[in-house]
Amino acid sequence: MLPFSSIDFFLLFAILVGLLYLAKVLLHRYIPFSGMLLLISVIYLIFFYPKPFHIAILLIYSYMIYYIFTCLFQIQNKLPGVFLLVLPMIMVKTNTIAANIEWNEFISFAGLSYITFRIVSVYMDALPNSKPVNFFRYTSYLIFTPSLLIGPIDRLNRFSVDLDGGYSRLNSSRFLEGWQMMIFGILYKFIIAEAINRYWLGPIDAGSKEILVMINSMYAYYAYLYFDFAGYSAMAIGLGKIMGIDVPINFNKPFMAVNPQDYWRRWHKSLGDWLKDYFFMPFYKAFTKWKFMKPYPLFRQNVSLFLTFLLMGCWNGFKGNYILSGSIFGVYSVVHNSYIYYCRKNGRDIVFGNLSPLTVKILSIFIMINLTAIAIYVFSGRIPF
Repeated sequence: MLPFSSIDFFLLFAILVGLLYLAKVLLHRYIPFSGMLLLISVIYLIFFYPKPFHIAILLIYSYMIYYIFTCLFQIQNKLPGVFLLVLPMIMVKTNTIAANIEWNEFISFAGLSYITFRIVSVYMDALPNSKPVNFFRYTSYLIFTPSLLIGPIDRLNRFSVDLDGGYSRLNSSRFLEGWQMMIFGILYKFIIAEAINRYWLGPIDAGSKEILVMINSMYAYYAYLYFDFAGYSAMAIGLGKIMGIDVPINFNKPFMAVNPQDYWRRWHKSLGDWLKDYFFMPFYKAFTKWKFMKPYPLFRQNVSLFLTFLLMGCWNGFKGNYILSGSIFGVYSVVHNSYIYYCRKNGRDIVFGNLSPLTVKILSIFIMINLTAIAIYVFSGRIPF
């Protein structure tokens, strides 16, 4: 039973959340809030989530890597540890086969990619000589049910602040706020996205090579993906708030984005922040140390941007449509970054000239909607070529 996939999940968590609030009244002296939250996640994982053993193995394996590299030997170079942490995901994405055993079946489970992202963030954020993260807190962070499957991608430090807030975070105002977000998410995912899929996207012949049909398919998939994903994120945020955890906001009117940078602040924001912190910044810092690249900050930025989005495409899967869509987003970001650079260098807008700010904003939104629709159409794999 995957999160938010059926009525059974909602009924189950109505019971589990009821137990959480009951514990606040009756058991708060005996079971801390963090312990009760972990217990709920473990109950769901063991009895209702597919392949719980696989997740348990990954938790133990990743914590060992984290502890050995960060706490035991305090290895400064993070790259070897990161490689070992993402290795299970890489093996699944590449469908590695050894000794007639298909690793995809052996180590894969729903949510592997997002758990891996959170694992890497814990490892990368760990400072030398810092106190090791408690394994139970580590586990609670990684398997927190609302964001277990497809995010939003939280950070351990922020998650820990909520855990330390205790049972005081369970109150009527937070419950009502979370319930409103849940209703909003249900409306998006199960009504609007389902209607788009049934009456717009579904009837389209994805194999047709007619231009108008392809354009229709492109916009239909973009609309469907937004309402489906934004709806899921809203439900995750709502359930998290009801359970006392402020899951990060993931979508904020992405159709109002005026450029690629603005888009990734609005669409899957938690992923955009993660990519910036753990892909872009390490790339840029590494390139800054290369002598031949030092005099060219714009080139360093652009290479780092493109590699970041290329890796994002690979993270989705080692398939042509994923890698190409990531590369397209990379090109968009490189072009926009260069545009900003030369506008500042020339002291004027080198594209829109003296157009009014409102006109520039409207044109920018229109351009960004269409460019994004193209990249996501490539991502969908629905292009009939």
